[in-house]
Order: sequence, then C-alpha cells, then structure tokens
Amino acid sequence: MQENESTSTHCTHARVVRISDVTKREYATYTHADFRRLVEDREYKEEHREKLTAFYKEQVRRRPRLPEEHFLKLVHDAAAADVDVLFITGMRDDAPVAFFSHLVPESRVVDVHVQTSESSRVARGVVGDNKANGTALSYRPNLIFENNLPGPRAAHEFAQSGLHHFVHNDIERLADMVRAVPNFPKPDIQFRHVLGISQQPGGLTLCASLLESHLTETWAKIDAIVCCEVGGLVFAPALASLVGVPLVPIREAGKLPPPTISVAKDTSYISSLTRSQTNVGKRIEIERGAIVGCESAVVVDDVLSTGETLCAVLRLLKEADVGKIMVMVVAEFPLHRGRKLLQERGFGMVSVQSLLVFGGQ
Repeated sequence: MQENESTSTHCTHARVVRISDVTKREYATYTHADFRRLVEDREYKEEHREKLTAFYKEQVRRRPRLPEEHFLKLVHDAAAADVDVLFITGMRDDAPVAFFSHLVPESRVVDVHVQTSESSRVARGVVGDNKANGTALSYRPNLIFENNLPGPRAAHEFAQSGLHHFVHNDIERLADMVRAVPNFPKPDIQFRHVLGISQQPGGLTLCASLLESHLTETWAKIDAIVCCEVGGLVFAPALASLVGVPLVPIREAGKLPPPTISVAKDTSYISSLTRSQTNVGKRIEIERGAIVGCESAVVVDDVLSTGETLCAVLRLLKEADVGKIMVMVVAEFPLHRGRKLLQERGFGMVSVQSLLVFGGQ
C-alpha cells in the first residue's frame, strides 16, 4: 500500500511506507524500469520480480550493511517526529526486530508476518516467490496474519485484536510510573527504575493486567509462570494470581531444596556496571519436581537488555524439557541487542514480548 496521508484515531497517528520502495527506485534507475509501475502495477511488478530479487541480493553481497541502511533511511525519512510503535511487514530479512530494533531504540518495533496460502497467491497473480510466503522461518515474528480472505475485513479485525494494545493508553500510564535516575549506577547512565512500578498505587495491578492481555496464547494452555530473582519475583506473582497459573521461581544455586536443575549464568548488564564481581561464575536453578512435565511456560522478568540472564533461563528450561516457552518482560532496552543474542544462541523461535521500550542504556 502506498503512503498517501497520515491518519489519526483517538490521537493515534499512523503512517504507511514501504521499505521495498528504496530497492525498487534503485533498480529502476539501474535498469530504466518504470518505478511508478513497479509500485502500483501488480502485473508489471511480477514481470520484474525475479530480476528485482537478484538485483537486491547482488547489492547486499557488495554492501552487507545495505539492509540496515535501507531500514534507517526509510524510518528517518518517514518519521522525523517521535514514533512510539513501528509495525513492519514484508521484510525479507530474517528476524528484523532482533537485527534492526537497536537502530531505533526509542521506538517499539513489531514484526507482523503475513502468511498466504498458495491458492490465494496464485489467484492474486503472485508467483515464484516462496520466500515471501515464509514457509521456513528461522525466527518467531511478533504476530502472524493469515491473509487468505478477499477484501479488507480480515485485516481490520486483525488490527483491532492484535495491534491496538501496543498503543493503548494504559501502556503510557505504566511508562509514567518508571522513574529516570541520571548518572546511576555510574556517570552518563540514565537508570530506569522499572521495579519502582511496584511502589506506585495500582502499579502491580496495572502491570499484571497488561501482561495478561498481551499474551498471544490462551492462558488456560499455560502450565507454569517462571520467574528469576530479583525482578521477575516482583511482577510474576501478581500475574500468576490473576490468571490462575502456578508460579515457579528460579533462584541462585543452593537456595532451593533438591532435586534441582541448574545452569551457569553470566553477569547481567546492571551487575556488570558495578565494581562487585560476586556474580561471576554463578549458577541458577529450578526445582525439578515443579517444572518437569510442563509442556508450556511463560517466563516473566522485569527487563530485557543484553539478554544474558534470559539466555540462561531459557537454557535451564530446555534442560527441563519444557516444550513451548514464551517470554514477557516489563521493559526492553533495544540498544543492548538482547534479541540478537537470543537469535544467535538458538532461541530465535521463542516468542518475546515487552510492555515498554526505552532508549539509551
């Protein structure tokens, strides 16, 4: 869909742009193709699809950072003003949130993967583009839209049920409860006191309600809510009580009765900023009887920054043979590229959702 104008509903402004237009414009310049028809004429675009794809791949081979350059150009050109949420779809790059969100750390980036059946694609004149159908994804998109029905109704219903909570006023209310503390724990660091939400009247109730509504699965299918001290133990109990799911804590080794399952845990980002080295080489553990046999679990934590702690938690749950794992955090700091670490360590298929996103360190 081509961008024509900005729209506003209940003070929420939306703008639609296409990252593929950058490549199409460069392709048109190089081959003398008609850029306007590449954008607006489906049949003309399909005639050029294979050559256009080959052109883009050759560009990336010569300029490996090209996907980042295109992403930044599009975002900066389209949104000079502050943008709270970026919904992206149709990108051919694997795990775009993991690899691009740090480029716009002040905004939430949501990857909506559009999935279409082969029969629908043929009926619409789209051929020879298996990648776009996403049959072999190596990562878990934030949301998946099944685009098989004619007309706009399905898209409207999907937006209402799947997208609106990202711009809900309660998200802003929760963000206002997070105090910014300059020059802590060291100079030039602005600390976000996420745990301070619990000190605000109604803070834990609001946070639990938002966590409950943001899960893309049905809570009745969740066997356990897992949390790691200290941050997770602040927010997870209120959620567990709200949804009626057992709470299973993860603690430092030696603090839970046997039998347990344990793994090594690297130092978290905040701990690495302090002079203390007491966290080096520590292990975390979980009670074997409380987690073994669980088919699905939701991990709840206060923040996602570097991802080191979360990786250790996921390894621990894999050791316990938990089949399906989802992650929900209160606040995320994209600049530290925690999602990229998860992707690189083999956890790209784990769903990770955050209520708040903060820029900076």
